[in-house]
Amino acid sequence: MRRLLHFLPLALFFLVPAIIFGQSNIATSLHYTREGKNTAYRADNGGMETITGIPMSQLTCQKCHSTSGTYPNGDPIDADTYAPSCKDCHDFATGSSVPDNTCLGCHNRQKYERTAYPDIDVHTKAGMRCVACHSKEEIHGDDGVAYPSLKAAGAIKKECSTCHANVPANSAHSVHADKVDCAACHAEAVLTCSSCHFESLLATGKNRAINQLRNYRLLVKKDGKVRLGGFMTHTYDGKTNYIISSYHSHIIKKEAIGCAECHHNMGGTNAAIDEYNSTGFISMTKWNESTKKIAGPSGVVPIPADWKRALVMDYAHYTGDPAVVTSDPTKWEYLKSTTDNSHLFYCEPLDESTMTKLGFTRTPNSLPVSLAPAVFTLEQNVPNPVVENTRISFELDRGVSVQLTVYNSLGQEVARPLQDVSYHAGRHTIRFDAAGLQNGLYYYTLASGTQRATRKMIVMR
Repeated sequence: MRRLLHFLPLALFFLVPAIIFGQSNIATSLHYTREGKNTAYRADNGGMETITGIPMSQLTCQKCHSTSGTYPNGDPIDADTYAPSCKDCHDFATGSSVPDNTCLGCHNRQKYERTAYPDIDVHTKAGMRCVACHSKEEIHGDDGVAYPSLKAAGAIKKECSTCHANVPANSAHSVHADKVDCAACHAEAVLTCSSCHFESLLATGKNRAINQLRNYRLLVKKDGKVRLGGFMTHTYDGKTNYIISSYHSHIIKKEAIGCAECHHNMGGTNAAIDEYNSTGFISMTKWNESTKKIAGPSGVVPIPADWKRALVMDYAHYTGDPAVVTSDPTKWEYLKSTTDNSHLFYCEPLDESTMTKLGFTRTPNSLPVSLAPAVFTLEQNVPNPVVENTRISFELDRGVSVQLTVYNSLGQEVARPLQDVSYHAGRHTIRFDAAGLQNGLYYYTLASGTQRATRKMIVMR
């Protein structure tokens, strides 16, 4: 025993520096830098800062723990003095292990996934914890590399093949080989939020969205492979934004989806491919006036090479007090169907060769320069007379670029709500703000090419 005690100080001499050295690069880890959100948001990366003009340094996003709550050990968090530290995850009074609930306290999308898709994930059912796939080396930043995002090459240390090196030999694995990522077929559908209200984030430091979108999966390309993708939509000061990114779903099934769910030419029914083949557009989000909700896409949605033109989004915005954390569901209203900014984040659209393999019969290069509608319908604005704002609806029988112009009773142009905006086939509604118009009679005209439709509108306060 005495001999053992003689060696104990020597053991500690080597052990303590090893522990300290193993975490010496924590300042470069994404847990410390919080750089992932900043990379996605910055204007020079095409992010939402383009329309807000507000740098990430002025947002609470960069300090995830700063707004409220306590540390895992129960100590209160002081928002004014907060800085990332080991205390964010560890309660050393109970040991160095970090429970999953602590991880899910920040990574709430994964928490929402578990709630939306319970008892599906094979890893959770097997009793595996977050650290089974996300190693200490990854979490602590032991390689000393300051990654710009979790999606950057090398940021995640393990892949499916790390554990599943010997996959069953079957035709699907043979055909896809290194062309399709495992999660594209084995992950459960993606879950995300719609019309995130940026004013609420500025006022409270917390996100506010009209509703979650689920049961869909985007297909994108990254590093030469077809991968699972996801998207989010945002609004700020009447402007709109969406981001499409490669997606890390944490709900994994042993059974893969069927071939026909992706391949429209293999006997399946794929709504997105069918719509694109017919119109050249894909409806991603749709405002439902009766439910006051946003409906998202369903099933597999391959992102085409002309995604910026083809993807159609309806946006809603919150008209309640942004400083009140609790949302009033009656305060959500339709905003518009035009996008002011959009970008791809760590992914690319599908190339035309891949689109053809999935059953696209129309490709970006085959689209006509102008898709003029045979007929279109312009509806009476509601409400009419107008006090402050009104909704104007119109219906198109195919995708087209339109203009909407408002004239006074003398025929003088007083507003142009839409200027050469592309819409897909179907019914669309925009909100027109008439606050700057005097009382009187006005005309609004929908035009596309040589075709026009005009209706009367009365402003009366």
